[in-house]
Amino acid sequence: MNEREMVRDLAKQYADIAFSDDSKARAENWGRLNALDASARPPIILDQLPWHEFGAWEELRCQASDPLLRGIENYFRSELFRIRHFGADLVLPTYFPCGKAYTDTGYGLTTVTQDESEHRNAQTHLYADQLPDEESLSKLKFRTITARPEETAKNKAAIEAVIGDILEVRPTGVMLWEGIWDRITFWKGAESCLYAVIDEPEFVHKLMRRIVDIEMDAIDQLEAQNLLAAGPGTKCHCVETYTDEDRYRAIDQAHIRTRDCWISGAAQIFSEVSPAMHDEFEIEYVKPLYERFGWVNYGCCEPLCRKIGIIRKMKTVRSISASPWTDVNMQAEAMGGDFVMLRKPNPAYVRAGYPEVDAVKAEVRKTLRACRRNGTPVAFVLKDITTVSCRVEGLTEWVELMKAEIENG
Repeated sequence: MNEREMVRDLAKQYADIAFSDDSKARAENWGRLNALDASARPPIILDQLPWHEFGAWEELRCQASDPLLRGIENYFRSELFRIRHFGADLVLPTYFPCGKAYTDTGYGLTTVTQDESEHRNAQTHLYADQLPDEESLSKLKFRTITARPEETAKNKAAIEAVIGDILEVRPTGVMLWEGIWDRITFWKGAESCLYAVIDEPEFVHKLMRRIVDIEMDAIDQLEAQNLLAAGPGTKCHCVETYTDEDRYRAIDQAHIRTRDCWISGAAQIFSEVSPAMHDEFEIEYVKPLYERFGWVNYGCCEPLCRKIGIIRKMKTVRSISASPWTDVNMQAEAMGGDFVMLRKPNPAYVRAGYPEVDAVKAEVRKTLRACRRNGTPVAFVLKDITTVSCRVEGLTEWVELMKAEIENG
């Protein structure tokens, strides 16, 4: 079998799964959940995986030498590996996503780390403060985003020549992550950010106004050039975006508008900041930005159980993260049936490659009880998995354990 035939065979295996009745049922269940149907079965999804630990698996090893074929092969191998070993409620798109080509001049700043000689190879970093005062805000530039449709068409045609008779090749835009305070943290450093909201509130207000103006302008450009992503097969911060709503089904891929899209964001650095300060320095600024979009997936690793009230001020929020550090009872009570809870199980429970069975069971049972008591739709999203000690089977076992608890709970 030559390289082209090998890639086409992978495409056929992928298509068999993507167009299967099981895949359709998963999509329909996500649709019910995201439409706030609390009776939908709680789906399970895994993302942000330690792929660097999976190298021993033969089925992940790319064989093609041609760069185009190797890129297509890598996509199919990784997606087939996920769905077969720990796919849970992953839904494979019924098309091959071909990212739209574009250029972006950026913000005028890049991340600068402090001297890290004392902790080389660490997973965390200390960032230099590049925005220490009002004068420094001039460093932040408006972005210029330029679509390159000719390049997109060329890439699409090249892929179609290989697999176009098996799968649709669809040019896809970007799914936005608007965690503005994440960006600020990379530019200032965590400690500087937290001191600034206490000691220099007027400076922080000017900083937020500047960044939101830049982001609003960038979103205008993305929308005008049809560079946004929406519709079946797109994922927003790890989760499926299917929703059983007419406006979702009516999305026109030829001109995707912000109101057709999901968007995600968070202010993780505000984990221990009071609701009032979180509201003043984040919610009030991102509210008009998020409300341009049809659905918002809000939150990440920060506990939000005491902040549901301020999140409610953003009218298009549909799902809210419940991190491993949240009080799940408090959060479910505050959310009720008005949002989907994206419960983030603790990835530490799979770090050794073998699930910590009692801890996993206790976590899922507590969540299910809280959500059922309050009529809260819930999905389980295992992410930020930095290690499974090179034992992929542990993730498979974790999924089976979760499924059993959900079915029997």
